[in-house]
Amino acid sequence: MTDVDPRRVKAGRIRDVLLLMAAESPSGKPINPDAVARAIAGKNEKVWRRLMKPIKDEAARLAKDGKVVLLRKGKPVDPDGVRGLYRIRLRAEGEPMPVYEAPKPDDDFLSDDDDLLLEGDDDA
Repeated sequence: MTDVDPRRVKAGRIRDVLLLMAAESPSGKPINPDAVARAIAGKNEKVWRRLMKPIKDEAARLAKDGKVVLLRKGKPVDPDGVRGLYRIRLRAEGEPMPVYEAPKPDDDFLSDDDDLLLEGDDDA
């Protein structure tokens, strides 16, 4: 197989391969986006890695259209907020659209309700 130019891979091709692989996955098991990239670009890591962003973008579009569900740690994740490792599965016929949990604030982030006691503040 000749190397594929990742810049020339159309969104339609990504969509077709992604949906086909998800449909062929046994028992609706989620697929990895890198498997989609390898199916399109072959085994050359430098080539298939360049497809990861376009695959993520197309998976997010499909999730917003209700065709697939994006999963992180086994739970549905908002397509606009996907970060890190995720998987893709087809949305079952009649399955309601997922309800996404509100993002959790970082541990280092302080909410407006947190009181700060700074050095030298004796008024507290």
